[in-house]
Amino acid sequence: MSFTGRILAASAAIGLLSTAPTAARADAAADYFKGKTINIVVGYGPSGGYAVYCQQLVAYFGKHIAGNPKVICQFMPGQGGVRAASYLYSVASKEGNFVGMLSDYAAVAQIMDPKRIKYDIRKFKWVGVMVPSNPVLVVRKGAGIAKFEDLFNKQMTIGVTGRLAQSGINAQLMNTFMGTKIKLIAGYKSTGKVALAMQQGEVDSTMSSWISLKARAKELFDSGEFIPLVQVGFARAKDLPKVPLMSDFAKSSDAKQVANLAAASAPFGRSVLVPPGYPAHLLAALRQGFMATMNDAEFRATAAKRNVEIDPSPGEAIDPILQQVMATPPAVVKLFQDAAGMNKK
Repeated sequence: MSFTGRILAASAAIGLLSTAPTAARADAAADYFKGKTINIVVGYGPSGGYAVYCQQLVAYFGKHIAGNPKVICQFMPGQGGVRAASYLYSVASKEGNFVGMLSDYAAVAQIMDPKRIKYDIRKFKWVGVMVPSNPVLVVRKGAGIAKFEDLFNKQMTIGVTGRLAQSGINAQLMNTFMGTKIKLIAGYKSTGKVALAMQQGEVDSTMSSWISLKARAKELFDSGEFIPLVQVGFARAKDLPKVPLMSDFAKSSDAKQVANLAAASAPFGRSVLVPPGYPAHLLAALRQGFMATMNDAEFRATAAKRNVEIDPSPGEAIDPILQQVMATPPAVVKLFQDAAGMNKK
């Protein structure tokens, strides 16, 4: 079975998983969490898409966790989420009151740039996934680009926070392996700033997670001012059934393998995890509480009003996906690094 097939099979198997702790473990978890505060360390700032999901979660999570602890977001931006991951891995207490909402790119980042990464993502455990998240390349209406294939013959500018940001890397992969003509304009402080630059005609496009893009600028997509061209993932987003995947344009084996690696962030989406050494009985309680929160009717209703998409899966479903990502052959990693300019001296 292909890498993509194994990822999709793992995701499809989530219904067979159970998150219910035994009564004794639940009682012990309730005793621990009662009167405590759980800090969700978020790898980005308080105004972005990760913040929206964290704030939606903490409003309901505590009432579904044994012991009913208070749950808060603790924002720790820096290095594309690496700072928060390193803090959870090496500094934060492992007793039970610190968990994380890290970058969906954390696993890919580790295998792409192991010298810079100070954590081992394989030692974290996932509580659950609120929603998977495909990065989507979006162009403004006035750029004269109507579909992805137009980029094979016409240049388009893209605003990015950095050439080694996820959006910058994906654009360079498309140029190298799909034959597009995308010119990177780096230095923007956030994807929100890029979206503003697009509206002003300063750049033609941006690439960000679809769940964040539509939450932030739904009216611009509805009006046709912003046009989605291609998405990076293993399956098309449910509400983008006609927008192709980057892998659809991969004509060679190398291109397909690189496209699959680029897509590996999508299943992690907006998810919650615990650091290495986190007590097993507390993790079981969090997993049970997480899925109960995802099925809470009021939680769902308020999320819908805020245009916050919820499509959950239990934390155990991430384990086989993570194993596949971390087992990426070195030759594929090098192709990816070379295309992104990581091996330049």
